Amino acid sequence: MKKVLNALTTIIVFLFTVGLVHAQSAPPRFEELGGSLDAFFDMILPIGGLVATGMVVYGGYIWLISAGDSAKTNQARGTLTWAIGGLIFLFIFSWVLKLVFDFLGG
Repeated sequence: MKKVLNALTTIIVFLFTVGLVHAQSAPPRFEELGGSLDAFFDMILPIGGLVATGMVVYGGYIWLISAGDSAKTNQARGTLTWAIGGLIFLFIFSWVLKLVFDFLGG
């Protein structure tokens, strides 16, 4: 799990760096920076949704194969709780970002 988290962090940092690097002599205008961030979050949010949905499926699978074992049932319950919480956070985060970008963009 730690290797996957490190790989995802590396990919996110790389994409963010590539999106913000400009070879222009003048600094980017606010609209360009907002557009870059908007494009970055438009790419990252669906990935987060897929990961959270995958964790819900994984938690359900663990619950199904637990066969009444309380340790596995508690593990599945925790996985489902955090995955659903992550989905809720993701929807709220995307809603707030949309409000902020709409407010700043026009």
